Amino acid sequence: MNPDLSAAKIPSELECATWFRVKSKREVNLEIERLKSEGVTSLKLGIECTKFNTKNGLKWYDWLVPTLAKNFNLELCFDNFSSERIKTSYRKHSFSEIVEHFILRHGQYFNLIELWRNPSIRQKEEMFENIFTEDVVFTATWAQYHGKKVGLGGIQTVDFEWITKLISSHFLNTIEYLQLDMESEDEWSRNSKFYEKALQGLFSAKGVNTRIKTSETPTLVLQPSTKNIAC
Repeated sequence: MNPDLSAAKIPSELECATWFRVKSKREVNLEIERLKSEGVTSLKLGIECTKFNTKNGLKWYDWLVPTLAKNFNLELCFDNFSSERIKTSYRKHSFSEIVEHFILRHGQYFNLIELWRNPSIRQKEEMFENIFTEDVVFTATWAQYHGKKVGLGGIQTVDFEWITKLISSHFLNTIEYLQLDMESEDEWSRNSKFYEKALQGLFSAKGVNTRIKTSETPTLVLQPSTKNIAC
């Protein structure tokens, strides 16, 4: 039976990222009031890196983060979809530069960030000999240097070998959690429990204390945002 999303109760802390359209201040203010009326006190804000690199992106997020921070405890989630091409005459900031901007400009509003691995790396089947040269690992290390806690999101079954490298490099123990992506792969719902247990067994054997997070609740669409909440 499919769950009735309209009747789903929104928890006080949203485990999934919420995405807002650029230049939609009125919609943001309406959404703030709606979430507050539902009793939401903590919010995971999705940062679209491709949108940040557009004409109005930086200015938009510099308004959005403090505005939301007045009403919610924030965690920031960076999608790292830099493979998407957007025509722009503006300087393109790297993943680490974008995250650094938020930490230096708005770091007082959050203590934890979630970083996603660039999906183009999976498509190329690229594996870095030095794991710290991959942008998500380098950025996580840099964020930790600035005193922020880091989680890794969008983890898929194809990332298993990558995760073993994170363990052998002693990097994974510095990460707060792994968020498993339960919606992006074929037959993922059938294999997710097996994958989760496999990771738990591996972590236990290697003495890794990083938490494994999954989403067992249906995806909620928070209007008026045009992008679904993505766990």
